Amino acid sequence: MLKFIGLGAKRHLGRNESEVCTKGLFLRLWLPAAGVLLAFVLMFPLITGYTRTVLSGNKPDVVTILAYHKINPDRAAGGLGLRVSPEKFDWQMNYLKNHGYTVVSMDEAKSFLEGEGTLPPKPVVITFDDGYRDNYIYAWPILKKYHFCATIYQVYNSTGGYNFFDADRGVQPRNRMLGWHEIREMRASGMVDFGAHTMDHPHLTGLDPAEARYQIVTAKNRLEKTLGCRVDHFCYPYGDVNPQVAAMVRAAGFKTAVTCIQGVNRRKDDPYMLKRIRIMGRYSNRRFVREITRYTP
Repeated sequence: MLKFIGLGAKRHLGRNESEVCTKGLFLRLWLPAAGVLLAFVLMFPLITGYTRTVLSGNKPDVVTILAYHKINPDRAAGGLGLRVSPEKFDWQMNYLKNHGYTVVSMDEAKSFLEGEGTLPPKPVVITFDDGYRDNYIYAWPILKKYHFCATIYQVYNSTGGYNFFDADRGVQPRNRMLGWHEIREMRASGMVDFGAHTMDHPHLTGLDPAEARYQIVTAKNRLEKTLGCRVDHFCYPYGDVNPQVAAMVRAAGFKTAVTCIQGVNRRKDDPYMLKRIRIMGRYSNRRFVREITRYTP
């Protein structure tokens, strides 16, 4: 009986040892596979790009520049190609505020693109072309509401007048332009910077070199003298630029120049050929979101 029990015990122990060995082998084979599987699960979002926003937000590698013209509720001010309603502009600024974007100045963008310093998450620059008075009436209160800065590219000879460069050709209705007192008030706030948009808003590539140089250099000099500050940023009228015109802008002493080429900007991109994303009044909210995200990696 004792022997029987002993033999049974040995047999029982043998089974336990076999089970232990089997389990040990299973664990040795399964744990590495589980580790690989876990690593894949953790890395999958990075591989597929699902965490692009988080990554670019923590360590931005692009700067987005938005291009606006008129912010105006009045249909008589022009079509929705250049005109965005104040309500829609407010929604867009609210979207930026609540979705992790950080509005930065052109000066900050310039430094970042040249490899000097860093920027906060998802940097975006807000720009306005031409210098319409509605930028003061409608856009500026909304910018102040969200504590956003912006750059306005001013056509020097239209200041205090109307948009003769388009209205006299019949391509746009007359619109009042910013006056000097409005420009000084916005600039004094520290929230709005002014760049040059030439003297008369011509197609620069169609001018002889001397006239093109006059439009570029004189606009910078006169703005600086009138405002009593440096004017470092330029915008090509109608986005009309070639290597010769870009070289004139650089030689005039500007630090950046924006185009109408759609896209975003990365470190070491040409600062005199900066891309922007044009925002039109006909864009739905969904289209706005698509436009500001479609060029990001």
